[in-house]
Amino acid sequence: MMMMMKKKEEAEVKPEVKISEKKKIAEKIKEKERQQKKRQEEIKKRLEEPEEPKVLTPEEQLADKLRLKKLQEESDLELAKETFGVNNTVYGIDAMNPSSRDDFTEFGKLLKDKITQYEKSLYYASFLEALVRDVCISLEIDDLKKITNSLTVLCSEKQKQEKQSKAKKKKKGVVPGGGLKATMKDDLADYGGYDGGYVQDYEDFM
Repeated sequence: MMMMMKKKEEAEVKPEVKISEKKKIAEKIKEKERQQKKRQEEIKKRLEEPEEPKVLTPEEQLADKLRLKKLQEESDLELAKETFGVNNTVYGIDAMNPSSRDDFTEFGKLLKDKITQYEKSLYYASFLEALVRDVCISLEIDDLKKITNSLTVLCSEKQKQEKQSKAKKKKKGVVPGGGLKATMKDDLADYGGYDGGYVQDYEDFM
């Protein structure tokens, strides 16, 4: 009999626990909504009455309004995430935390793909120069020498390729067999053997 009464009491307590948990969640949501409302009111107040009264150009006023609008949208999104328990999922480079050689190799590939998509930009070379300097500033001398040697080899290879390319273009530009006169002679010969007189006159004139 006592056991039955104990089970009955436990059964009666369980719904109270569930109700208590639901109440806590509801209170948490309500508190978040209150905080969000407060933020929105502050943003709205700033939109209507700037805190620092100063003369702004139309462009500056528009930029300020857009900035505040973005803050409000971000605030709304953050509240929605917190309310529904949504976590920020990070992918790609930001999700990586390389520790092994293979990790860093993969990390390097992703960085290369990300950076080289801007290689057509006018500012790409100066950007790389500043980037390499900044990321290498904490390296030891020996490591810096390795990187410098690697870049020197790359530079030499690029110079060889450029020379070979120029040499090929130069060969294509040379007219074999006598230059201009030979070309004229060949062109006139295509018109049924009338090259003799015209070309001869041209040669006598020259």
